[in-house]
Amino acid sequence: MRQLILLSIICLLFQVTLYAQTNEWHTQYVTFDNTTNGTLNRTSSVAVVDSNDFVALVTRGSVAGGNLINYLVGYVDADSANGRLGNPTGTGVAFWEYILDHVDFADAWQIAGGPNNLVYLANNDVNHNILVFELTPTEVASAPYRMETGTEEIWAIEVDANGYVYVCALNGTAANTAEVKVYPPVTDPNAAWGTTHDSPPIATIDLPDGVYRGITVSGDGSQVFISKSSERSMLKYTGSPANGYTLDPSFNLTLDPNDLGIREDSTTFIPTLLGLAYMDDPGLVIAATDSIFYGGETSGYRYGRLYIIDPTTGANLDTIDQARWNFEHAGDYSTGSNNGLWSGFASSYDVDVEATESALYAQSWFGWQVEKWLFDGDLSVLLDIKQVTANIPKDFALKQNYPNPFNPATTIEFDVRKAGQVTLEIYNLMGQKVATLIDEKLNPGIYQAVFDGSTLASGIYFYTLKADDFSAVKKMTLLK
Repeated sequence: MRQLILLSIICLLFQVTLYAQTNEWHTQYVTFDNTTNGTLNRTSSVAVVDSNDFVALVTRGSVAGGNLINYLVGYVDADSANGRLGNPTGTGVAFWEYILDHVDFADAWQIAGGPNNLVYLANNDVNHNILVFELTPTEVASAPYRMETGTEEIWAIEVDANGYVYVCALNGTAANTAEVKVYPPVTDPNAAWGTTHDSPPIATIDLPDGVYRGITVSGDGSQVFISKSSERSMLKYTGSPANGYTLDPSFNLTLDPNDLGIREDSTTFIPTLLGLAYMDDPGLVIAATDSIFYGGETSGYRYGRLYIIDPTTGANLDTIDQARWNFEHAGDYSTGSNNGLWSGFASSYDVDVEATESALYAQSWFGWQVEKWLFDGDLSVLLDIKQVTANIPKDFALKQNYPNPFNPATTIEFDVRKAGQVTLEIYNLMGQKVATLIDEKLNPGIYQAVFDGSTLASGIYFYTLKADDFSAVKKMTLLK
């Protein structure tokens, strides 16, 4: 009789569709692409200055052939259909100008938001300026600051909570020993942001040879993360602007060789790590991951992700699969957003964070859009998932939680035999899902996940693991 009751409960787990907190990501809105609220062309980067207040960097022209035209589009109090500043049918701001000083945009790819509603653009004019703008309630206006960075082509840019500016060269070479340059805040009276524009950096980082398309820093500037896109990897440096930075060898992140995009004809293409963002609370790195400039319904639109990364180890804690989100809502990979909930045309090159809501803002290069993502739950739970060892177990396995009974937290350990999508979910006796601990692609290894039941009532719960063709269910007891 007891076995019959347990079997009935397990069947309910996959039939009931009522949900409590799910610990999952969802879009709050996506700007309409081909309306007066759209960016009106390919969008490579987004910089957030406040909740629903952001600036998009847009590019027109041929990437392969050059002659690119950049412009900035500002949004205030945005949602899917509202918020765009300026001419609703025209382009945005296409140059920096202050009094008699004028700099045209040239091959710019990334922007970053900083304190006091300022937005910083990595520009590739002859002096490779960092150009500074202010997002006001009515416009994106040139601020009285710019800084010449030298002769190297620059791509990635970030600003920490204290206003220090970090800019990264596109190409790392033996001849260049300062691929990353750190500049003092624009408010520093000893810096030349508003005068001669030629202050030397106060710190530099010498990067290995490679191609770099992303940089982010913790709010206090003590941790710097850089996308080495040519190697599908990420580097971490620790230190400070005042004392310099050193490589952290304990941080290890390289995309799995099997982490590939799949075309409609089942052939593959190779995505890589691109733009980065750092969320101070609870401490997470977010990495935009895609195959840059590679579109088409049968190719690039089937891949586009935001990986949520542990800043200490480099472990992948969670995944926002934007391409899958598009397909699940639209039924294909190339339908634009007609209701403001999906972008279509997944092409994820950059990401930014907004601390008040713990929100992520991403862009769609081919979708001409900005996406706002929220987490349904407490983000700190993501840090409770860790890889115990990378040793490849003989098989998949779900182990008994410990302690059991528990109050309020317990550890669930499981084995992953081969790389693939893994889900670990918690259900109550009614078959209602109360939490999703894992729903992401994991590499082979032995993992631990911590489940916090402090918001739940005492009782019996079930946890389920699905991976490849393996599935298992076990019972645990919350006793308060």
